[in-house]
Amino acid sequence: MLTHYFKMAVRSVLRHKLYSLINILGLAVALTCVIFVILFARYELSYDKWIPGTSDLYQVEVTLRFPGKAPLNEASSSYPLGPAMREQIPGVIGMTRLSPQSLTVIHGDRQFLQERVDFVDPGFFRLIRLPFIEGDPRSALSQPESVVLSESTARQYFGNADPMGQVITANVGDCPSHQNSCPGDTVALRVTGVIRDLPQNTQLSGDAFIPLTSLADHTPSSGRTSWLNVGPYTYIELAPAVKPEAVLAAMPAVLDQDITGIEQDVGIAQRGSQVYSIHLTPFTQVHLDTSGWQNGLTPPESWNTVYGVIIIGALILLVACFNFTNLATARAALRAREIGLRRTLGAAQRQLAVQFLSEAMFLALLSLVCAVATSEILLPVFNGFLHQPMALDYASDWRLDLTLIGVAIGTGVLSGIYPALALARLRPVAALQAKAGSSWTSVGLRDVLVLAQFAVSIGLGIAAMVVFRQVDYAQSINLGFRRDDIVVIQNRTLTGERQAALAEALRANPGVSEVGLSVFPPFDPDELVADVQVPGQPSRLTLDWVPVYPNYPRVYGIALVSGRLLSAARAEDSFTSGSGKGIVNILVNVAGARRLGFMPHDALGRTVVLNGSRARIVGVLADTKVHGARERVAPTVYSYYPALPMAFSVRLRPGRIPQTLAFIDSTWHAFVPTMAIRRSFLSASFERLYLGDERQGTVFGVFVVIAIFIACLGLYGLVVFTAERRTKEVAVRKISGARTLDIMKITLWRISVPIMLGNVIAWPVTYYYLKRWLQAFADHIWLNPAYFLAGGTIALLIAWTTVFLYTLRLSRASPVHALRWE
Repeated sequence: MLTHYFKMAVRSVLRHKLYSLINILGLAVALTCVIFVILFARYELSYDKWIPGTSDLYQVEVTLRFPGKAPLNEASSSYPLGPAMREQIPGVIGMTRLSPQSLTVIHGDRQFLQERVDFVDPGFFRLIRLPFIEGDPRSALSQPESVVLSESTARQYFGNADPMGQVITANVGDCPSHQNSCPGDTVALRVTGVIRDLPQNTQLSGDAFIPLTSLADHTPSSGRTSWLNVGPYTYIELAPAVKPEAVLAAMPAVLDQDITGIEQDVGIAQRGSQVYSIHLTPFTQVHLDTSGWQNGLTPPESWNTVYGVIIIGALILLVACFNFTNLATARAALRAREIGLRRTLGAAQRQLAVQFLSEAMFLALLSLVCAVATSEILLPVFNGFLHQPMALDYASDWRLDLTLIGVAIGTGVLSGIYPALALARLRPVAALQAKAGSSWTSVGLRDVLVLAQFAVSIGLGIAAMVVFRQVDYAQSINLGFRRDDIVVIQNRTLTGERQAALAEALRANPGVSEVGLSVFPPFDPDELVADVQVPGQPSRLTLDWVPVYPNYPRVYGIALVSGRLLSAARAEDSFTSGSGKGIVNILVNVAGARRLGFMPHDALGRTVVLNGSRARIVGVLADTKVHGARERVAPTVYSYYPALPMAFSVRLRPGRIPQTLAFIDSTWHAFVPTMAIRRSFLSASFERLYLGDERQGTVFGVFVVIAIFIACLGLYGLVVFTAERRTKEVAVRKISGARTLDIMKITLWRISVPIMLGNVIAWPVTYYYLKRWLQAFADHIWLNPAYFLAGGTIALLIAWTTVFLYTLRLSRASPVHALRWE
């Protein structure tokens, strides 16, 4: 019986080539999308699940609540947190911390800039069991000056030689600001282990692992004791019977006991648990569950994105299934006599239904073969777009094989179930009279399915337009400063006179316009906060604090609203460790002045208490959006603090950029010969702010093209298959005096109604989604009705274009031929 059904399905495909081609093409395109959706979702859901023994492992995130600021949700935490949890909470049986840094490594006469170095606790590999090739994970980091390398990094340093026991050299990390010779000091690290290269589906990204006890660690000693300075990522292991809720319930007592000096640090008399709180995320869910937390170890994805891609893929597949159902019901009359003869000869309804359903599944499986071939061709483009190494391995990945076959069979069933049951139920007499498919029920169903198809297409089209418009708007808004032609040089080593001397050396080059220094350049996710109190006011506020050199505003072109800029020639403008005895001069931005209760021009000369020191406001700068369009302008205070290591912002003159970059590199090497330079263009950092949004817009754009393509395929098929049934009607209308334009109007209006009704469904759903999406931006566009009208109009025009030419030929045909044929 199965063989018979298969033969009938093959004959049907060969007999109705155009119908089969339209269905196979539509389903193949949809199944190609489904394959990529499955690969994407499976990859995102696989993060860190390949690491054994992590069922009771959790990442600790923290929330800091400072007065006058929104809560800061940080994926990282403070250094004292992990040890306190392990020692004071009985259910915590293990703890480790990880601090990602960059490091210059020297081996022989070669120098390497290692961007991904993780400083970890010595017991790191006992909790997070990464695959070792050589060495003992239990003791690999027991010695302070040891290092575990990835397989490719070991090969980069030592070639094919055995890396075990080899020595590499790195700079000393924590360099006191008063030691000018410190940047040249180095420490020898011995290789005690080699691990396999980590795959990309992990939150860990280290190419080298070094103990936190090493001298190469750049964390300052003050940062290791402060609860309010977040730095490392903390992971804890719970006893099997302990729930995360029990740990969270025990934390307030620990925080109240261990966090002291809140009054002095943040200016309010609160307990530690009121300023500091924690959150626990299972280790294998960090990638998807921490999208709302800042400064993740790797860029997180969100469940909303995964669900959104799955839903869009399902909608595309539904559009293709609707096509199949539409065409099958439209072709009912063509198969009516076949059905009538089979019923007359004794065929049961069940047999007919199975036959028609088997034809649908056969077409779906043929479409799957085409989709697999297309996916293989497009996979490199897909991987390049998402920057993810996904692969199709049908020989060994049986789960994927079964999933795809199941999806194809399910698609066939979903597409063919209604036509199969409807055709099988036809009465023999009605079927032999070829009246099938002409009832209002089948016509109404086809209209509903066309409506659903274009509702999906219109919604995706509107979303694509709005996302691209918002990204363009975010990239073009006035940030309050210039970001073009600026090179940022990261610096954690040079301080005081040494970094000032380097700035002067860079300014000497004719290709350099100006050099400014700041602790954090624009678009850097890190930030410092300052405790500020206005005399006479009981409350103390928290403002963003940006230590800078005096010429920082000039480099970025930040406007001076009132007062003056700071000057290195004025001793009272320098914020040093001894400035608490006098009054230090500072700048604030307009938002900062207003937060302190002053109008910009009235703030000049006002005295406040800044971090325990008396400070006078001598200038007010214009507001700047240093974090882009997503965040509101932060009230900010600027001070000249030369003792801190700062990043260099070098503004280049156009025309000599390659030569100037070479000069910058050589000058840096002259000042710090043992440390490789880390520089990048500020414009590249700005572009990275919206890469995810641009990718989302591109996904919408691709999917809307696919959805409209499939819907138009269906419309074309409907026109072709219904044209024959309306040949006599068109001929009679023309004999009765109807013009070609009149016939065209009837046909186009027939398809316009469901498309216009599709807007009624698409508009409110799309508006709800886009309104929520735009709320993530502090500066965003208005949801103009023009986007919705444009989406509906474009879909209608595309549909008209699809059916226009064929309908025009039909309406121009001679009525004599039609009536003679009839």
